[in-house]
Order: sequence, then structure tokens, then C-alpha cells
Amino acid sequence: MKIPSFHSRHFRLRYLFLSAFILLLLSFLTAWFFNSAISVGHQQKSLQQFIAKQQKDAVQLLANKTLLRKLVRKEASKEEFETLTSKRYAFFIFQETLSETDAPVFWNTQKVTPPRPVYATGKAVFFQQFFNGYYVVHRQNIELPGMSNTMVAYAMIPVLNFFPIEGEDSPTSFAHDRNAISKIALSDQPTSFPVLSLDKKVLFYLKQAPETEEANTDMVTIVLRLTVFLLLLIGLHFLAVGILNKRGKLAGILTLAGMLFLLRVVLYYFPGLLSLRFFSLFDPAVYGANLFNRSLGDLLINAVMICWVVLFAWSYLGRLKKLPSFLNETGVVIAGVTGVFVLVFCTFQVAEIVHSLVVNSKISFDVTDFSSLSIYTGFSFLILAILSLSYYYFTRMLFRGILMAIPNLLHLYFVVALAGLVLLTVHSLLSSHSTVLFQLPILMWLIGYTLILTQEQAIINRFRVTIAGILFWALLFSVSLAVLIMSGNREQVQRQLRSIADKYEELQEPTKEKSLSLILQYLDNRFLSANFNRFYSEQDSFKIRDSISRSQMTPSSNNYNTDIYVFDSAGTGINNPDSRSFAELDNIYTVQSKPTGLDDLMYYDISFSDFVYIVKKNIYDSTQQKGTMFLLARPRTFGGKGKLSPELFRRGKYEERFTPSIIAIYRNDKLVKHIGTYPFPVMLAPEDIPAEKEAMIERDEYNELWFKGANKKIIVVVNEKESLIESITLFSYLFCAFLFMIGILRFFELAAQVVRSWPSVNIFSRLNIRSQIHGTIIFISILSFIIIGIATISYFFQRNERNFNATLNRTATSTLSEYQKLVKDLNLNFTRFNFPTQAANDSLQRGVDEISDVHGQIVNIYDIDGNLQVTSAEDLYNPRVLSKKMNPEAYFYLRNQGHVQLVQTESIPYQEFRSLYLAVRNASNDTYAYLNVPSFSSANELQQEISNFLVTIINLNAFILLIAGALALFITNRITRSFSLIGNKMKEVTLGKTNQEIEWNKNDEIGELVTQYNKMVQQLEMSASALAKSEREGAWREMARQVAHEIKNPLTPMKLSIQYLQKAIQNNQPNVQELTSNVASTLIEQIDHLSKIAADFSQFANIGTKRLETIDLHSVIGSLLDLYSTNPKVQVAWKPVAQEAMMQVDKTQMNRLFTNLLANAVDACSEQQQCNVQLTETVMGNELLVAVTDNGDGIPAELQPKIFTPNFTTKTSGTGLGLAMCKGIVEQAGGEIWFETKEGAGTTFFVRLPLV
Repeated sequence: MKIPSFHSRHFRLRYLFLSAFILLLLSFLTAWFFNSAISVGHQQKSLQQFIAKQQKDAVQLLANKTLLRKLVRKEASKEEFETLTSKRYAFFIFQETLSETDAPVFWNTQKVTPPRPVYATGKAVFFQQFFNGYYVVHRQNIELPGMSNTMVAYAMIPVLNFFPIEGEDSPTSFAHDRNAISKIALSDQPTSFPVLSLDKKVLFYLKQAPETEEANTDMVTIVLRLTVFLLLLIGLHFLAVGILNKRGKLAGILTLAGMLFLLRVVLYYFPGLLSLRFFSLFDPAVYGANLFNRSLGDLLINAVMICWVVLFAWSYLGRLKKLPSFLNETGVVIAGVTGVFVLVFCTFQVAEIVHSLVVNSKISFDVTDFSSLSIYTGFSFLILAILSLSYYYFTRMLFRGILMAIPNLLHLYFVVALAGLVLLTVHSLLSSHSTVLFQLPILMWLIGYTLILTQEQAIINRFRVTIAGILFWALLFSVSLAVLIMSGNREQVQRQLRSIADKYEELQEPTKEKSLSLILQYLDNRFLSANFNRFYSEQDSFKIRDSISRSQMTPSSNNYNTDIYVFDSAGTGINNPDSRSFAELDNIYTVQSKPTGLDDLMYYDISFSDFVYIVKKNIYDSTQQKGTMFLLARPRTFGGKGKLSPELFRRGKYEERFTPSIIAIYRNDKLVKHIGTYPFPVMLAPEDIPAEKEAMIERDEYNELWFKGANKKIIVVVNEKESLIESITLFSYLFCAFLFMIGILRFFELAAQVVRSWPSVNIFSRLNIRSQIHGTIIFISILSFIIIGIATISYFFQRNERNFNATLNRTATSTLSEYQKLVKDLNLNFTRFNFPTQAANDSLQRGVDEISDVHGQIVNIYDIDGNLQVTSAEDLYNPRVLSKKMNPEAYFYLRNQGHVQLVQTESIPYQEFRSLYLAVRNASNDTYAYLNVPSFSSANELQQEISNFLVTIINLNAFILLIAGALALFITNRITRSFSLIGNKMKEVTLGKTNQEIEWNKNDEIGELVTQYNKMVQQLEMSASALAKSEREGAWREMARQVAHEIKNPLTPMKLSIQYLQKAIQNNQPNVQELTSNVASTLIEQIDHLSKIAADFSQFANIGTKRLETIDLHSVIGSLLDLYSTNPKVQVAWKPVAQEAMMQVDKTQMNRLFTNLLANAVDACSEQQQCNVQLTETVMGNELLVAVTDNGDGIPAELQPKIFTPNFTTKTSGTGLGLAMCKGIVEQAGGEIWFETKEGAGTTFFVRLPLV
């Protein structure tokens, strides 16, 4: 049994599809395992092991009395302290005092506030919710040697963490596994998954997480299914190639396109097959244009599949030589015009995709601010490069047919313009006027693109890809896309400015808030209390929430997207739309929100141009509180649901941190408020005010958006215009994206070659000199970019660290001086053990606030025990966000180690900042407090500095790559042109003629090669002369031998006949006369034979002598066929073409040519019962192909190379010059002769001759 090779196409397909099927089955198994009760049980076990491990560690810590005593007395070493701060649970020690303070004497974290200490005897383990999560609390009384105070320790083991300020960087997560939140959830009812303490008591219960896309997805399943998808794509490609080889190019291309289309449809309807929604790339909130491009990931898949089909078709179709034969003249024109309409339509579609990608998405294309870019921006640039590549090759294939249908270029340009105007007219009837204005420049670009692409003789349009072509088209598409993106950016800027104007109009126009006040009146306590129990029913809850959301008290109330959250008296959510907790919403309402002009109505910011109204309603019955309702209303103007990312450390009022834009508000044409530095007029003249309600005005280097609001209010929002550097940077990004994509395609091409040639493959041997030089120069350019970038950014970090520390130190020192002056002015007397009274503390608070406002920094004052006494940021330092205890590391170094100053990096969840501490001393040089100045402003400055540097270096690198590509092109062309010159000269080297030497005036390596070539030519001419002389002598000798042999053959019977006649005469034989007659016949016969030999040699020698005349070949062939009409064993069939076969040849030689061919054909089948000879004619362009076929035995393989050799024959008689003469005659006529033979079936001689 023959085992198929791995390189067999059928074996590869079976192997790929079988592997894909097995992996698919395995993925369903893993999906079931990770998303079933087994997964919940696994998470339960993992979480319980985590809690048990931490609890055991806490028990061991509580048993170490020596260490605990050191901690209380603040005598612990640095190593002991760092061991405690590295633990994954919070640890606190409280000491009961006469002052009844609740502040711990030791703590190892600042991120959670412990419960109020209970100094009861014994220990307790319980589960409790705090403002930043759920904890298992291990409380235990401790007795330390030499210390009589009652002390209690709390070990708080985190279970579920959440930061009370919502934000994308503060997700809710389980402590043991951040990804477990999609698998499990805490349950307020007993389930089959309890979590136990060390003493086997139930702490809480787990349940399976709600069914969501993320909850039903695990990374193992995703990897398996993506592998299945990849194997399936590879298999489809191999299958399409197989069909292409077997059934034709068109069938293979249509098969690939059809299968990819079918696969795409399946993914549209069943996205869960690949768990695509697990990836943020497939989030419609980032980008969603239409039914087909539902997300950025969908657009990427569509672009890749289209590009795949286009490149597949380009690779296998090759040049189109003629249009299909079924198209008549009218059909050709219709096909050409249809192709033009397809071209224009595709151009408009690509432009629309680019426009929507910029305008209708949350993707930043502000390339001058590197920190604003995201991974979505990178994918967008890659998608644009893929679309451009697909468009380029698709249009080139389209133009092959269009140019054959419309060869006149002026007509083609007219048809393109006309088709574009027709489509624009249709589009204007179906869409807005602005869309047509956007597409009109696209049509002008298309006409220019057509003008360039139709110059087929240009090097950039060669069928084979050239470096010049790559650079030119990458340059052209980069510039074109940059212009499109800049246009979209301007439109996006105008929308953002309008959003800012809308927000200021909303915030400063009470009439709009009154639309919500009507809803608030509707949501009074009587209504909410009466319907509170309905929230517990999922169906009724949906109805009542929908009723509240759709309350149409006024037409304007529909301007809001509303979310309603209801909690019972214990803070447990009741059928809420998402997992937001009571603590989270209550913190937003009480800490982050700001008042409006209406009672109970607050608002908070979620971005510089976006905000949300929030309402809190406590629901009471006659005796007690039943629960709480939060209503969040977001104006529809600002889009979908947003997230809050507050800058907690930036000081200033709302307007100062609202937006970096410049804003002015006029009422009754008078300036009432402005933000930023800009020469706004104090009074507006009538001619200054645009007539439209909304107008965009360009003024110098700025854009001004003028918006007319209610009550004679005008809002002007200003921002800087896009600069030249932005255009250049955008071009650089796109150009680099093109080069990156080309590099990827080249990599896949090399990988495919390696796979096909494995294992005997040498990658470097497949790279020509051009590729090696280009690759080397580009590699050096990229390597230098990386090295310079890393070195410079490292320097920025180091310099920023030094500068920030110095600046922060100066700020803190100045703040300390001002604080000490404040203390002196307030006549406060501090010692190590006292802090001022409340009245004095209030004065101190006001003074600290003033210092904070002057320096623009938060200022905190901690007492000697690490308790926060005064802060300028009450909204941050409260038990709901950060503990009022000093950072434990800072407290250790300043209090225990006696340091005077400390700068360190601290963090709130998922956000780091820098913080400086200074010891504050009194007149006796005793430290009585610690001053703290936290700041993260340097991070923004560093980001901006790095962003500016990256913009500069990317621009430089793009132009360096462009210049390097051009330089590499010049160098390689110079080198390869020299090699091509030498190669062409070497191809022309022929024995028997004078070969030209190469003139090279440069003294370089190529000059040495040229010198050696010239020497070789000289030696070759000498050798050729000697060889020619030797061949002439040999030819004469061979000719003399052949002539002697041919003459000797008839002379022998002549001599014998004469000798026989002579003997008969001598013997007087009676039949002498008869014998004389026979001898005479023999002599005549042999003399004729000698005459034929002489004629054959004469004809062969005179092949070069020809007399040209215009004849119809049919007359020559027709006259020869009459010679065989009388032979019954020979049947000659002639199939001439319908037209005349006029050609300019020597008629005699043509007669001789086909006489020999027909004679040879008849001789070849002489052994057959019936000799069938067939002459077939075919017109191929300007040539006539004549095929002479016999039904003989064919020519043996060993004799085939000698067929056209002079003096070679397979007959018992003859000179062997017939076919040699035929070859010479055909070549003299400018044609070609060859044969095809099959032993036992016959032979066909083909003659191709030029027609007149």
C-alpha cells in the first residue's frame, strides 16, 4: 500500500481538516468544562485555598508575640516591616487607650479602612463588605509581654475588590484571580458552593456568574477555536488552488471567494463560535458603521478576506490577453462601462469606510499626541493599508479589461467622470448633501488615479512588483489617506466643540434641567414606596423601569438615556441593569457629584465634554427605610454609556479641569465668562455674530465654533487648527503602516516557500541582491530608530525623575515654610503629643487650603501617630476612597527610621502617583507632624514630552525609510544594471561571429569583472576561428566521404553489369543483344540515381539562395495532394483554413518542403494496411500553423534528437538530407518546425509560417 506524502495536496487537506475538526471538538469540551458547574467548583476550591493560605499566615503572624511587640513599639526592622507590607491581606493592630481613639497603632496598607475595633476577648472570623470590596476579617485579641493595654488585631483578607470611583481602569475583580469575575459571583442565598474558614465555618456562598459573552469564554477555548479558524483558512486556500489547477483559474478564484463569503456569513450569525466579542476589538462602542462592519474587528476580518481574494486572483490570473469570445462589439462596450461603474462605486465605498472610521468611532487619530493613541489606532492604520492594497490590485485587474474595452484614454477619462457624476446624483437623492460634497473630491482623485494607472509603460505599473512601484504607490496612498483622515478629524473636532458648547448650554440653562424636575416630581416617595415591591419581580421591574424611562412629561424629557438602580435597606441590588454597587453609586452622588439648580439633582463628569445627572431617592414606609433608588440620566447628545476617570490630584474648579479648549460665554452680546487665553472681545458687534445658529469660523491659527443658545446666549469654543506637523505625522504613520504590511506579506511569501521546499531550503538563497541590499538598509534604519528611541526615552525618564523630585522638593519645602509661618501666625503651640483645638484646626484648615491653591498641589498634615489631621482634598481622603492613616512605608521611614524627608511612588487602585513627605518640627526641633504633598502632574508632562519626541522620531524615521528606499533603489539599480549589462552581453556571445567588448571607464570591482569578460571574448574569438577552421575541414571531409559513399553505391552495379556484358561478348553468347539491353537499363537507372544524389546535395547547398514571391500556400499543397490520389492505400485528408494562406516565400522551396513531409509521412505508414495522412491548418495571429500527421509507428526516443541532422536517415536508401533541408527552408522563411511523436500511434510534424 502506498502511503501518501505529506507534501501531497490531498493528504495536506485531509490532515488540515481533520486537525481542525478534532480541535473544534476539543474546544467544545473545554468550553463546557470552564463554563459549567465544574468551573464554579474549581474557582470555589481556588478561592478557598487562597483564603486558607492567608488566614494561616495571619494566625502565624498573631502567634509571633515578639514581632507584634516590635510593631506596637515601632521597633521593627526594615526587613520585618517590608515582610508585612508585602502580604496580600491588610493587617491592623489597635490599642485601647483612655482617649478612646479608634486609630490603629500599626497598619500595613492605606487602601482600606478597618472596622471600628471591638476589644472583646477571644477571636472571630466573619465576612463583611467594605467600601472597596468584600473581606474575610480575622479578629483576635492579643496580649504582649510587658504591655498591659488591651489590644486587638485585624487581618482583612480580600475576596472581591472594587474601587468606589468607577472607571475603566478600576474593574471589579476577585483577589485570587482577576479573571474569575466572569465565572463566579457572590451569592446572598445558600448554594452548593460554600467557602469555609479554617475552622470549617461557612463564610459566604458562590454562584455561577450571569450568562454573558465574557462569562462564556475562556482563553483555552478561544485559542483552540482561533487555531481551528486558521487551519480552516489554510485548508480552504489549498482546496481553491487544487480546483484552480484542475478546473481553471476562474473556478478556483470563485471557489475561494464563495467559501470565504460563506464563512463570513456564518461568523456574522454565530459570532460565539470564535468568541469574538471577548476581544475589545469587536466592541461596537469603539466602532460600528453598518450591518457588515459592526465593529473594528469585523472591518479587519472583511478587509483581510477581500485582500486575500484579490491577491489570490492577481497571482493566478496573470495578464489578460483578450476579452471573452462571446462578447460582440456592443457587449465589449457594455462590459467596459460596467467595469468603470464598479471602479467608481468601489472607490466611493473605500472613501466612505475611511471617513466613518475617523468620524463615527471612538478611535483617536490625533497623531501629534502619542499618549492619546491606542491599539485601536494601530489596527485602524493596518486596516487602511490592507484596504488600499486590495483597492490597488483590484483596480489594476479591473483596468486590464476596461482598457481592452475602451482603448481610447480620453474616452476612458470621460466615462469615469460621467459614471462618477451619475452615482453622485443617485447618492444625492438617497442621502445628505454633505455626503455628495465629500465624494466630489474623491471623484477628482479617481480621475487622476486613472490617469496614472493607465500609463502602462511606466516602471511603477509593471506587472512584476518593483521597489520604485512600492515606494510610489505607498507614497500616493499615504498622502491620499492622510488628506481623508485630516478631513474627518476636522469634522470630529467640530462635533467635539459642539458637544462642549451643548454641555455649557445644558449646565448654565436651568430650563433644560426643569425637564428632569418634572420626572423627579413624579418619582416622589409615595409612588416609589407603593411600587417598591414590584422591583423584586424581574418582569414587573422591567415594566416600571421602562415606564419611568419613557415618561413623556415634556418633549425634552426624551433627551436622556436613563439607568435606574434600586437597592434594599441593606444595600443589596434588586434586578439592576449591571453590577454597580450601592457604595459605588452613593460615593459618586456624595463625593464626586456637583449640585445643579434643582433639589436632589446632581451631576458628575465622565469626560471633558460629557456628564451624567444623578438622583438619589431614599424610599420610606411609615416606620422605616425600605431602600434607595438612584436614577442616572445622560443627555442623548453625548452618545452611549460612558465611564468616569477622575483626575483626583488636580486642583481647581469644574471649568478649569473640564476641557483644554478655550471657551467664552456671551449673554446679550456681553462677555460674562471665559476660560483660557484668547483675545475675546468684551462686547460683540452685530457684524461679529454669524447668522447661523451654529457656525465654524477659521481665524489665524484657530477654529472658532459659534453656537447660539437660549435667552440670547452665545457660546464660543476655540481650539487650535491642525498644524503642518500633524499632516506630516499622519503621513508618516500611514507610510510606516504600508511598509509594515508589505513586510508581513513578504514574510508570508517566504514562509510559504519554506513550507513547499522543506526540509531542503535555504532562505537566504532565495533573496536576490536587490532584496538583500534593501533589507539591510531598512533593517539598519529600523534598528537605529529603536536604539535611539530607547536611549532617548530612558534619558527622558531619568531626567524627569530628577526634575520632578527637585521640583516637588522645592514645592514641598516652600509649602513647609509657608505652613510653619501659618502656625506661627496662628500662634499655635505644637508638641509631640498634642494637636490644636477644633477652632484652631479650622483656622489651620483654611490656611492649608490657601497654600494648596497657591501651589496647585494637595497638602496633607499627619500627626505624629500617622493620623490625617488636615487635608486640602477631603473628597479623596475619606473612608470611602483612601484611609486617613498615613502611608505605612512613609510612616515607617519617617517615624521608625527617623528620616526627615521621603519621596516615593504610591498608588490607589490601578493608578500610581508620586508623593513627598517632610517631617515638621517645632522650635525645640521635635517632630510633631508630617507634611505630605502628593502629585502626578509630572506623569502628564513626561507623557507629553515622550509624545513629542516620538512624533518627531517617527516622522524622521518615515522620511529616512523613504530616502533609504530611494537610495537602496539607486544603489541596487546601479549594481544590477552593471550585472544586467554583462549578463546580456554574455547571452549574446555566439561562436562564429564577432562579439563586442564592454567599455567600462571606472576602476572598480565591476571594472575588474568587465576586464575579465573582454579577455574571455578575445580568447573566444581566437578559439572560434580555430574551431571554425577545424569544423570546415571536418565538414569537407565528411562531405567528401558521404559523396564518395553515395557515388560508390551506383558505380558498383554499373561496373559489374559492364564486366558481365564484356564476358558475354567474349564468350559469344547468343543473347548478347538482350544482355546489352539489360545492362543499358541498369546503367541508365544508376546514372539517374547519381543525378538525384547530385541534385540533393545541390539543393541542400543552395537553401540560402531563394527567390521570394507572394503565393497562396493552398495552391502548392493542393497540387501535391493530386500525386497521391491514384494510390488506393494512401488516404490524405486536408483541412485548410477558410481564408487564403498568402505568404512571401520561395515557391520552389515550399514545394520541396511539403513534398518531403508528405513523402516521409507516407513512408512512415507504409507497413500499415491503410496509410492515413492528415494536413490541418490553424491561423494563430499573423501566422499559419500546418500539422502533417501520419498513423505510422512513431519515432523511437533514441532517434528523436537526430531527426533534423544532415545525412541521418532511417531508410535503406537516401541521402538523409530531406528533413535537414525542411528545417533550413522553414527557418529561411522566418518560421519554425518541430514534431510530436508517440511510439505505436504516429508522428505529427508542425510547420509555423508567417502570413502576409
